[in-house]
Amino acid sequence: MPKRRSIIILASSLAILLLSFIVSLPTGEMIVSLDWTGLAMLFIMTLTAAGLGKEGSLEALRSTASSFSHLGSITAFFTASTFILSPFISSLYAISMLLPMAISVLERKERDDAIPSTAAAMAIAAIAGGMILPGGSVHSMLIGGSAGGENVAKAMLPYFLASIPLVAISVPLLLRKRLAERTYIGQECAIEQGSKGLRMLYICFAFIFFLTSFGLFKWVDILIFTVAILLVFDRSVFLKADYTILVSAMILSLAGACLAPISSKLLSSGALWKSAVLSEIIGSLPAAALCSGSGASILEGVNIGGAGTLMSLPALVAFLLIKKDGRRRFLVEYTVLSILLVAACAAIASI
Repeated sequence: MPKRRSIIILASSLAILLLSFIVSLPTGEMIVSLDWTGLAMLFIMTLTAAGLGKEGSLEALRSTASSFSHLGSITAFFTASTFILSPFISSLYAISMLLPMAISVLERKERDDAIPSTAAAMAIAAIAGGMILPGGSVHSMLIGGSAGGENVAKAMLPYFLASIPLVAISVPLLLRKRLAERTYIGQECAIEQGSKGLRMLYICFAFIFFLTSFGLFKWVDILIFTVAILLVFDRSVFLKADYTILVSAMILSLAGACLAPISSKLLSSGALWKSAVLSEIIGSLPAAALCSGSGASILEGVNIGGAGTLMSLPALVAFLLIKKDGRRRFLVEYTVLSILLVAACAAIASI
């Protein structure tokens, strides 16, 4: 993440923390009571994503997409890949790594006009794919990290299933007549990057992270295992990783603890819809950190609200990655898809 944006995110988090001091000052008990399970998950995922990017573990996807000869197949491939990878590497890192690949492929094939539509479809796919497990999104890690992946999956499965048809139709809905248009530049050569051994190591970390979301391993054990392995085989990843989101999540979680006297009363009834509206206004990460507790209602509400706002991290990353002249179109097309996704999720929640 660019340095300027990192500073803005951290400064905003610190501002929220300072404002929370008006309600109550932080104590040692508050710090101990933070959801360290979710924060440990986020730390492991931060290192894993940094390693995957550093070693070019996903570069084969770029090479594969370059071989497609139709615009629709390129956009559909990256949209499906984002949806599938989000539970493994989180929606934030899935969009952060795959969208630049999609942009480079489309630019090389001289189809810059399709970048906003592709970004909109991928952003929705990332949000939808990340719903199903606590490791699928940063806000779910903070809310459902200690609840267990089985409980998160059980609560979010109806929403996840309802999102699949929308992800499936998003590409033809956005591209329409352009779907079958041919592209004229063929296979690009994959650039060998990093070590094959380290590439496999980080892919294994992502898979272990996925399994641990189901409670097959303890997060403390996985944290110790991950740090120990990386200290031996790849210490450089600790310097390559971007800890902005992790530090911001810690700061916002502490702010949430300070605001607990107010938030607990506010969320004592109608927690689902109130947390959904809060996510719409300030984004899913701040809403998750500020909503105390790890109940299913808050988890569902933050995911519903996060699906319909540009302040959701995957959507925000997609918006910032595309060029300024394509952002207006992205906003329009993403808004259409997000309204449909929120409507589908709201219908599920109302049943």
